[in-house]
Amino acid sequence: MIDEALRARLRTVADVLIPEAHGMPAASAVGVADAQLDRVVAARPDLGDAVARALGEIDLDDVEASVERLHAADPGLHDELLLTIVGGYYIHPDVRARLGYDGQVPVEVRPEIIPAYVEEGLLDAVLRRGPIYRPVPDEEDG
Repeated sequence: MIDEALRARLRTVADVLIPEAHGMPAASAVGVADAQLDRVVAARPDLGDAVARALGEIDLDDVEASVERLHAADPGLHDELLLTIVGGYYIHPDVRARLGYDGQVPVEVRPEIIPAYVEEGLLDAVLRRGPIYRPVPDEEDG
């Protein structure tokens, strides 16, 4: 359960991470700790508990250093906190409108039409190279 005290902590942390700047609103101004948090947690219920745990680790008098310490101590929990804040921010209709992003829109794919980038050979070098993969780092490598 995310109570009002937790939401107030989240507002403070979110505004440090996403302040008002360059014509964009601060995180709290678009409800990252309110309706947007509810939307994120509805989509990803596991993030509710993660946010509560992460916020318990944050010193509101020094948010930036606390977030860095959280990253060092528990990178997964840090990422879940940031995902919740950033996800809630970027799904807000006002933020999307200011960015000129309408969201994912369906595009009809017509197999008889070969895209220009294929005809121009822009993918040829990638196809010749073949698949390459980056190894997944061990937890010890961090």
